[in-house]
Amino acid sequence: MSGADGWGSVPAREPGHVPDDGTAGQEARGVSLTKADSGADGRVHGRPAPAYGEYAPEGWVNPVLVEQERQERERESRALREQAATDAVRDARSSGRGRPGAPTNGARAVPRSRFGKTPADFVLTVGLLAFGLVSVVQSLAVGDVASTVRRTLETQYTALNDPSALSGAAAVGAIANVVVFALVAWWSIRRLRARKRTFWVPVLGAVVATVVSTVAFVVVVFQDPQFVEFMMRQAGG
Repeated sequence: MSGADGWGSVPAREPGHVPDDGTAGQEARGVSLTKADSGADGRVHGRPAPAYGEYAPEGWVNPVLVEQERQERERESRALREQAATDAVRDARSSGRGRPGAPTNGARAVPRSRFGKTPADFVLTVGLLAFGLVSVVQSLAVGDVASTVRRTLETQYTALNDPSALSGAAAVGAIANVVVFALVAWWSIRRLRARKRTFWVPVLGAVVATVVSTVAFVVVVFQDPQFVEFMMRQAGG
């Protein structure tokens, strides 16, 4: 039957029927374009996404993959920056430890010296070595040293039976002073060149030399019969 308008001969579309004339893809793309690629303001951005079962149109890029690649690049860039910062801190600490006198971990900078731990340490060490050298030179005058010790004993204790034995003790003390000073000077120079604290080395050398000289004189004095008799009288009251 035909209607009054002449369109009754056109068969009606069945529900859900999609014409196979190429318009289905266009309709599908139109729907996808409207829903997926439109912005919040209703404007269309980029190319429409391919419909299910359809090849992607030329120039279309999956936005999910693009976002994943961008995040991956950001992670790699952040990791490289963190590694560079870590390497810089490690290099700074290594260089700080490698330079004697260089401040580390924010410590206050101390004056650097070409020799010794600090300039004050260098000056003090040199002064003590100079004083020790003078003492060594004086100890070489064995006769004068023996005479000084003899007068001290006669004034405070008693005269010795054999005062000449003091010369032997003075000679032992002089030899000990020379040997100790040579060792102290060698050790001090090595430590000064290594920029280490050194002032205590001459002090230690002076103590050792004094002990050796004192022991030498004590041995000689306590072998003297007159001095031993004097000490026994003093002990007996």
